[in-house]
Amino acid sequence: MAEPDQIGLVAAARAGDTEAFATLAARHRPMLLAVCGRALGDAALAEDAAQEATLLAFVSLDRLRQADRFGSWLAGIGVNVCRRWRREQARASWSWEALQGGLAEDWSAWARDPAELAEAAEEARLLREAVAALPAGQREAVGLYYLAGLSQAQTAARVGTSVGAIKLRLYQARSRLRRRLGAQRHREERMAGEQAVGWVDVRVADVRRGEAAGELPERNVVLLEEVGGDRRLIVWVGPFESTALAMAMRNVELPRPDSFRFMAALLAGAGGRLREVRVTSLVDGTFYAEALVDRPSGEARVDARPSDALTLALLVGAPIRVDPEVFEAVERLPFPVEPEWLEQLPAGVDQIVTDRQAAWEHARAVMRRARERRGG
Repeated sequence: MAEPDQIGLVAAARAGDTEAFATLAARHRPMLLAVCGRALGDAALAEDAAQEATLLAFVSLDRLRQADRFGSWLAGIGVNVCRRWRREQARASWSWEALQGGLAEDWSAWARDPAELAEAAEEARLLREAVAALPAGQREAVGLYYLAGLSQAQTAARVGTSVGAIKLRLYQARSRLRRRLGAQRHREERMAGEQAVGWVDVRVADVRRGEAAGELPERNVVLLEEVGGDRRLIVWVGPFESTALAMAMRNVELPRPDSFRFMAALLAGAGGRLREVRVTSLVDGTFYAEALVDRPSGEARVDARPSDALTLALLVGAPIRVDPEVFEAVERLPFPVEPEWLEQLPAGVDQIVTDRQAAWEHARAVMRRARERRGG
């Protein structure tokens, strides 16, 4: 039976509380070591397998369906790690049995579906690549804290920095790993089952802006509406991106090409064509998109921020589509963005364009007066 506070610890860990995850990992470590020891028959290897399983659990918390079953879920990850290690060793020049001197364990009790084993091996490969791609400081902190099992104080002493700095590095590393692995998983699942996806055509209906007020910063959103339907998405964007979207919606002629017009011209100059833009997933409250580009050598899929992809689609007239699961994911958010929020953002497309053009005119006037003073 799970401890009474386990559900709360899992929720805190998902929200980025590394201390909560450390508590969970420490609580279930004896059980995990026992599982790995039984599977591998070697205490030292069991330690290594348990460390890798803990790291896999750390970056895969979003896949845990029942928080009160964290222990059994972690044990399952440990079993998969051990099975993968045994399979990889069997393919090596020295067999696993030769290295261990022969095992009497009945491995059939741990048999899993081959597809599940292949998936676990692929996830481990992606994890190693993701950890290797972390900035040096974050990679070192992850290795010492989650893999070597050092405490935060020990990790800080080994690295030569403060405990606070280690906490920040671990939080940043966890965020990077979850974003990268989450996006990768969604992309692969999408490509594998793309024939079954009925993409939803949408259009950019509006861009809204609310000025900073009190502790609230300036807020900018883009509203996507289903073509021929009533579903909508509200995507938060930055002030630069909202201005670029508004300019593209009104086809405003700029004094000089901005980054998006340069991007469109560069794509055309290279013989490519933006076929369509897709909003593909919602992971940890962040929307992901991709651009499908036709080029002489074949199709290319380019990951992108939704705001960038949407602006480019407006400039070249490419269709915009959304995976229907994104609409479902939005409905499951604990604090969904309600359409009524748009009423709190008074500036729409026309106001954003007018303000931007007024800013240009003001800047030109200032520069003109400065030149006149220098000439006088």
